[in-house]
Amino acid sequence: MRLRTFDVAALILNLVHFAYTEHILSCNVTSIDPCPGDNQQCNQVTGRCECVKGFTMTDEDCKPESASPPSHATAAALVTLFTLALIAGGLVLVIRKYNLVDYVRQKINQRRNNHVMYEDVMIGQDDPPLSP
Repeated sequence: MRLRTFDVAALILNLVHFAYTEHILSCNVTSIDPCPGDNQQCNQVTGRCECVKGFTMTDEDCKPESASPPSHATAAALVTLFTLALIAGGLVLVIRKYNLVDYVRQKINQRRNNHVMYEDVMIGQDDPPLSP
């Protein structure tokens, strides 16, 4: 038994219908408690649950208008601090492992020193040839 294009199209149409029909008629005006949440009433015209005056819909719940949505500033601050701590810790470990501070100091002192070193004097083309 093989699926035909019509069967696939009907299946897709059925899934789309199922996904969007949940919100079409979400309340029944004739029932005792048509809307599941507090501070909600059933609108007869649209057949949907709506918030009572002075409340707004927040996460499928009616909350007072004065209540502001939760702020995620503390979570953002914690994530930022944790990230900075990880970066600082990583830098400290890398610097310690490779002795980068000593290396940088050595390079700075080499640039500041104007002393002539043994290798600078002894390596050259003026050495006599070696005889066997």
